[in-house]
Amino acid sequence: MSDELQESSSRHQSADPDFATRAENSIISVQGLRLDAVTAPNIWGDVKPQPATINIKIYLREAFKSAATADALDNSTVHYGELAKRIRKASSQSPGSKYPLEDIIESAVGTTENISFNILEVVAELVLPKSSTYGQALSISESRVFVDKSGTAAVRDHVKFQGLRLMVLVGVNAYERSGKQPVVLDVLIGLDSPIGGSIATMEQIFPLERFLADEIEKTAFETLESLAEHVYALLRGRLEAMPLARADVVQLRFEKPAAIAFADAAVVQIRRRLTLG
Repeated sequence: MSDELQESSSRHQSADPDFATRAENSIISVQGLRLDAVTAPNIWGDVKPQPATINIKIYLREAFKSAATADALDNSTVHYGELAKRIRKASSQSPGSKYPLEDIIESAVGTTENISFNILEVVAELVLPKSSTYGQALSISESRVFVDKSGTAAVRDHVKFQGLRLMVLVGVNAYERSGKQPVVLDVLIGLDSPIGGSIATMEQIFPLERFLADEIEKTAFETLESLAEHVYALLRGRLEAMPLARADVVQLRFEKPAAIAFADAAVVQIRRRLTLG
């Protein structure tokens, strides 16, 4: 796996410099699969059942040629209808003290024979819209790359605060200094060890959204570049103080939708590697 943090959903797209070497990938996905309920912290920090969806993507080691040739499902591909059923069943059986990501991925992978035959990577993203105060959702994702055909997996977890919409005094023009304007922030945190389904770990991470929103709305920088570095320094300080959640990479993306009249937004994005003591 690359040691740079990338959003799992864009790992194999044409913007990836390694796209040419991955052009033979076959991918099976289920998007926006609704779960009955997931126990997670809400915006007040109370751990309660709440709505959630799963996005899951399975990268196949080899093309699904036999299934395509015979026009019939076989073990060269993944039956996405059965996959969805297994995921919903696995999520409903997870105890309230853990997230269902591990169970969901294990249900998606299936037997060791399936892993050894054709599954290269599984990426599962749990989306929790009611866990975000300022944004569209908070999501937790896990990627497992099966580095060989024995079923041994390299595991990586990410946490994302998506679409935080904040009112901020920022800009170099005189009119921008007269009042706050909307800024949209995405925060992606890569963890150097899997969360392991731990709600205790996530109880440390979830409050970061409110902390960042409160701190950002106090600022008055002229440039997004200065704002981005300031926010990174604040976030790094909080992450260093967390005993359970060990972060190693942070990505921040800032949008100013009102900055340019005939553009959707001006964007500044940074990615920083952490070496926490």
